Amino acid sequence: MALIVFATIVGATTACQAADGTGGERASDVVAVKAAFLYNFAKFAEWPALTPHTPIVFCVVGDDHMADVLADTVRGQTIGAHPLTVSRPDSVAGWRACQVLFLGESETNRAEKALTIKQLPVLTVSDGEGFALSGGMIALYVDSGRIRFAINVDAAEHAGLRLSSRLLGLAKVVRNDDAK
Repeated sequence: MALIVFATIVGATTACQAADGTGGERASDVVAVKAAFLYNFAKFAEWPALTPHTPIVFCVVGDDHMADVLADTVRGQTIGAHPLTVSRPDSVAGWRACQVLFLGESETNRAEKALTIKQLPVLTVSDGEGFALSGGMIALYVDSGRIRFAINVDAAEHAGLRLSSRLLGLAKVVRNDDAK
């Protein structure tokens, strides 16, 4: 059932049209779609040694609107026996407590710091350009008016995360060698 919901989200991710019909995007609609992606990415990921009932912590850096929308999206939800929480860590040191770390586009200059945690089981996601090719795990991008995602399978594997083959089947798969 989760895959059907996720596939529906992926299929319906045309950039939301403004009410005036000009074709512009409504930022809040796009952020809601990205928040749904983050929630679904967590559904299709497995973290080693995450004990039952331990919260899955979504951390958001550099995008307060995303943090607010994501908090609304996951409020009251669980993945397996794991409750979901949203945090806004103030420092790179706080990123270690995250299972999912979203770096807003404005934080792409800090993406290199995010990659210092790449040996930890933290699913890194960004909408910054080239994030997956620079060693991040999942990059959100717009292609033909749709929000898509690329997954760096080498980065996920290096961090010890298992991503569902069903998720990988929906993604543009990249490898560390692709950046060369």
